Amino acid sequence: MNSRILHKALVTITAVLALGLAAWGQCSNANVTGKYGFEINGFTKNAQPISVAGYLKADGKGTFKGTESASIGGTIFTNVPITGTYSINADCTGSAITKVQKSVNHFNLVVVSGGKSLQTVSADSGNVETEIVQAQGKTTCTLAGLKGSFGIQSSGMFLTIGSVAFDGVFTLDGKGVVSGKESGSIAGSIFTWLPASGTYTVASNCTGTMAITVSGQTQHLSFVVTNGGKGMLLVETDANTVVSGFGQQ
Repeated sequence: MNSRILHKALVTITAVLALGLAAWGQCSNANVTGKYGFEINGFTKNAQPISVAGYLKADGKGTFKGTESASIGGTIFTNVPITGTYSINADCTGSAITKVQKSVNHFNLVVVSGGKSLQTVSADSGNVETEIVQAQGKTTCTLAGLKGSFGIQSSGMFLTIGSVAFDGVFTLDGKGVVSGKESGSIAGSIFTWLPASGTYTVASNCTGTMAITVSGQTQHLSFVVTNGGKGMLLVETDANTVVSGFGQQ
């Protein structure tokens, strides 16, 4: 009796695994189609810390274009055009090449959630970088289209001070005004639920900017909207900072 039960269980497990692998192995370039936000973190080959947030539009045939804002070792770049190519294998692994100004970057990647998200890692020797790519979904790219309360978390470093981490709740009013409160750690010095206020803008491609003031200090951010307007990926654009994060309703 026990052997029959074991045999049955093995057959069931084998069937489930087969179905799972079959479902996993159905990818192609067509899975990566439409508008996405992305965020990159890590270190470049010369050990400079890097944080990037940007927007791209993929054609489903292996090419994409977009823009990005970045901090590389505390030097800030905003709204820089990017182009690239990608190739997706049947098992949902793949590769991508991006061109940003004179820089060419290579990535290995995995397609997840049927193409609604990608996970990538730098394939350039010396780099230590990972990236998350999230579909924008059906999003209205206006101030009124980006409205509501978001939890926003970010971390990284202020180069002249040390490591930092922030977490807060912020309400975007649909007219360009931000209000909320934030807690954080600046080089280990803790602050708790200080009031925050600021402004934000939204461009037609669902990228935007935000300025948030807490205790007299203002952080400037570039972001890209994802997940149908319920999420965002962001990078700080103040000199000598390498900070990035995400927001979620």
